[in-house]
Amino acid sequence: MSLRLRWTLLSALGLALGLVAALFLGAPVDAVVGMVLVTPVLTGIVGAVLGTSQWVLLRRRLANARWWIPASAAGLGIGLTAGIVLVEQVGRLLTGGQLHVAALDSGTRAGSLLVVGLVSGLFLGASQWFVLRSRPGIARTWLWVSTFGLGLALLAGSLAADFVFGGFAAPAGLVGFVLVAGLIAGGATSTQAARLADRAVVV
Repeated sequence: MSLRLRWTLLSALGLALGLVAALFLGAPVDAVVGMVLVTPVLTGIVGAVLGTSQWVLLRRRLANARWWIPASAAGLGIGLTAGIVLVEQVGRLLTGGQLHVAALDSGTRAGSLLVVGLVSGLFLGASQWFVLRSRPGIARTWLWVSTFGLGLALLAGSLAADFVFGGFAAPAGLVGFVLVAGLIAGGATSTQAARLADRAVVV
């Protein structure tokens, strides 16, 4: 199995497991840290799980791979939080009330998730860029493929959930969203990840 395919599959698995973990830990985390901190903590968990799944392939290909997991946790944690807050605030301005993603029509929901994906992909790519900066040719491209890749991933996942898997209200819709989004997000950075294998660094 090629490194590109393994990267894509592991990234999809990491994103899926991270989102599932965040869903199950939502109430316990809320009880410990309170409403204000629950979103960044949960989104940080998603980033940590995603980063761990990718670290499995990077640990012998990147000299400072030990920073990949905390960088991913911080980047995706901040990015998802910022994206969600941005969409919620714009929604409040436009509707005068709180935005409920499940209650939105498919087009509005897809557009909202596109914005969340672009913002979170930008922060995730920027944080991972710091780990990759010793490989400037890869690092320069990584930021942009991460940004647009995650934006496209959440957009496509939303549309797939609504039009293929029966909507977000159905369990299959959530599963379809996570799998489609994970595969696209992982695939977006897979080419650059494979380039890291050109000069493997054993650590």
